[in-house]
Amino acid sequence: MTRATLGGMSRRPGPSGPSEVPAWVTRGNEAIERVLLLIRISLLWALLSLLGLVVLGVAPASVAAADALIASRHGAAVKVLPTMWRSYREHLVTSNLRMLPLLVVQVGSAAMLWIVISGGAPGAVGAYVLGGAAVASLSWATASLAAIVAVPRIRRQDVLVTWRLALLVPGATPMRFLALTLCLGIWIALCSLLWPVAVLLGAGAAIDLAVSLLGRRLELLLEDLERSAAGASASRTGAGGSSAREAAAPR
Repeated sequence: MTRATLGGMSRRPGPSGPSEVPAWVTRGNEAIERVLLLIRISLLWALLSLLGLVVLGVAPASVAAADALIASRHGAAVKVLPTMWRSYREHLVTSNLRMLPLLVVQVGSAAMLWIVISGGAPGAVGAYVLGGAAVASLSWATASLAAIVAVPRIRRQDVLVTWRLALLVPGATPMRFLALTLCLGIWIALCSLLWPVAVLLGAGAAIDLAVSLLGRRLELLLEDLERSAAGASASRTGAGGSSAREAAAPR
């Protein structure tokens, strides 16, 4: 065999194939992984809620689900069970103190809306008034609860500060408030028609929606407020020091 033949054989191309994975394959794989993550979170949310006898379990279970979703940002791998269990134990008392009053308002508003829909309101005018009040209070309480669940910075405040910040959320971010209300309404209607979707994805997808719409935006807003408050405090301190030096200066 000649040297030229050997050179030609060494330059023979190997088996052909795609140089890189197509983008749609990567995105499809990420979507499947996200759905599986939401399924695990939803099922654990249900178990943790039952562990707290529902009344005392919904709030810490929701916070635990939000912490798992926040930890999974940018595609990071998350151990769902240890993360949610640790967060559940940590926030069992604090989350109930902050969220139970709003949950009572939410349940009461939903009950009032159900009464109006079922025809229990006295007259057409009464139905419109009660229905409007029920929708407004239900939407506002839901947005406030979503803010507490989705933003760890709000949860870490004192109880009264947490309530004040959470109640101001709809007014501070009106477009996101409307988007959250609309999307949650559509999702609840879909889950009421397809109960397997409600069991497997209901809570996880709803909390993921709250984290996506409110989490990062409110974190940045609170950081801006803290910087503004710190700057104003520094300015007042500087002005006070200058006044004190001027008063002490000899005349």
